[in-house]
This record gives sequence, C-alpha cells and structure tokens, in this order.
Amino acid sequence: FTLMFKGEAGRGDLMERFAIAPTQATKDFALYHELAPANIVYDKSKRLHVRARSFTPLFDYDTTRTLATLCQGHGDGFLGTLPTSVRCEMADQLNQPDLVLVAAVSEAMHKSCALSIRYVSLSSGETEREIVPHTLVDNGLRWHVRAFDRHSGEFRDFVLTRLLTVSVLEQSAAQEHESLLHDRQWNRFVELELVPHPGIRHPQAIERDYGMQQGKLSVELRAALAGYLLRHWNVDCSSDHSLQGAEYQLALANAPALYGVKNLQLAPGYDQAEPV
Repeated sequence: FTLMFKGEAGRGDLMERFAIAPTQATKDFALYHELAPANIVYDKSKRLHVRARSFTPLFDYDTTRTLATLCQGHGDGFLGTLPTSVRCEMADQLNQPDLVLVAAVSEAMHKSCALSIRYVSLSSGETEREIVPHTLVDNGLRWHVRAFDRHSGEFRDFVLTRLLTVSVLEQSAAQEHESLLHDRQWNRFVELELVPHPGIRHPQAIERDYGMQQGKLSVELRAALAGYLLRHWNVDCSSDHSLQGAEYQLALANAPALYGVKNLQLAPGYDQAEPV
C-alpha cells in the first residue's frame, strides 16, 4: 500500500505500522522482493525501497476503503467481527476513480512535486497541463484533487475520474506560491447557518434530522468546499428561499457569509449579483 500510494517505503513505515523490530522489517522487505521482484527497487542514495515502473499490486484494493484510508489513515480502533445480525449498507458510488491514477496524485503530494496530466473537462475538453496537488477531497458526490494549475496560474479542483493520464514530475518541485499555504479559498473558513426550508410543513422533523439547536445548524468549513456542501444537501440559497421541491429541506439563513466564495455556481438558487 505504501509503495503504491507514496512511491517509496522504508523500514520505518513497517516498524511504525506494525510495531516490529528493525530486523523483522528487513526480513519483510526481503520476502516482498521474493514475492514481487518486478515491483520494488532499492535506492541506495535515498536508503528507501522505491516502486518500480513495472509495479503491479499484489492485492486488490476496494476503491471506497482505499480513499477513506488515504483521508483517515488505517483504522485499527475496532477489533474482532460484528455479529451477523448487525448489517450495514451504503448507496453505490456511481463514479469510481482509477486507483493507479490516484496513486500518482498521492505520490506527488508526498514528494511535493508537480504532475503532468491529460484532463478532460466539460468546458475545455481534453487538455494537457501541469498541476501541483495538495489535497484529495470527497465532496459528497465525487472525488477531486485540489491543486495549483500552472496553466491558469490559480488553484483549481480536478475531478479524479476525468484524469486520462498522470505522470509524476519528481524533478519539478512545488514552488512556494504553489503550496497549500497560498491557496486562499482553501485556507479561508466560512460559517453557514442552515435552517429548515420555509416550505416544510413540520420543521421539527428537519431540526431533529440535523441536530439543530434553536432551529438552526451552524457549519464551519473551507470556502473551497462551501459550494459542494450546499449542492450536496440541496440547500436553498435564493434570497427569498423560493425554490420548490421535496429535495429542498434546508435553507441558508446568512447569505452574506458567502461573499468572496468562488464556487457558488454550485449553490442552489444563489445569485452572485444579489447585494450581500
């Protein structure tokens, strides 16, 4: 897993993950070399085991679990198995990104370098560009990577399923202005006040659904993610909360908080021309 998604692995990775001695970690690497000699190369200058170009995973990775692991780490809090009477189901994810491409993105983040990508978008079609990724994001509907786009000179979101090819540019290090610290929309936080939609006949039900206090729910999040949240939860952002339909259970009570947020084209009913 570490080889695939970081492009390299050292004894320390195994020692930390499994609480084993250095000698055991060395034996484990030796065994992996025997099992998959085409997957791994030892770099003496780095003192690290590096993923070979001919790398092919020995294991099948579940996309949803893998992406969750990349975001949250390996979950070891639960030991044992759930009784068969306890069942849990999740709705199918209609779009599944290619984990080989995700691996290249995560490797570039780990190594603080750029990516050369071929990307297809709704507005421009297929283009080639260099990006410097800093965060993988699950926006509720799909996965994207937040990155500095050297073509446009600004930070943008790139949908993972729209990546056609990806190549890690190890020799092209991220510049200071391309780093996460300079992504203003990412580092700015906004607080949204959500209330039951005025079209709801029994607002108490919505208050219970979302754990509202005194009839409202306050949500603080990054400006770069605000539009996605408002769209995912179908929050009516129109000035008079006039959107109709059973999907509109929530309304935004403090539209001025959205001033300066760039992805408001995603917010249902929000008119950026409205005075705020």
